[in-house]
Amino acid sequence: MINMKDLLKKILALLFFIAITLWCAFGVYDFSNLVKSVGIEPIIKVSGYFNNTSSFVLLGFFLPCIPMALLNIFLNVQLPKLTLRLMLLGALIFAAIGHYFDSSLREEIRDNDYIECSVDREVALKYSSRTYVRSPETCD
Repeated sequence: MINMKDLLKKILALLFFIAITLWCAFGVYDFSNLVKSVGIEPIIKVSGYFNNTSSFVLLGFFLPCIPMALLNIFLNVQLPKLTLRLMLLGALIFAAIGHYFDSSLREEIRDNDYIECSVDREVALKYSSRTYVRSPETCD
């Protein structure tokens, strides 16, 4: 007999993993659009390196949880050691992808002759960003 309370917990965990994964995927999508807009937009605001790559790392970390949760719901199979290894491997792979995107963004900024607007620089304990403009008049 299927324990409904246990099934509900598993489904809620799956929904949690899907929500976290979608949130991180939106961050990755937003960052990739920022990379594509270099050269088109006159003003670009770039977060710090760790802020840029964190969405990639978290996406790679939580993405393996979804199929593992589905295996648990439908087949009642639990693979905690494999799940943890897949999460860590996904985080490492997506960190490399995030590093590539961040490096290409900064290279595109240099190649398209953007200048940093030091007035709009934000530096805080957990967040930093720099604003780049194509013409110095827009900094003022």
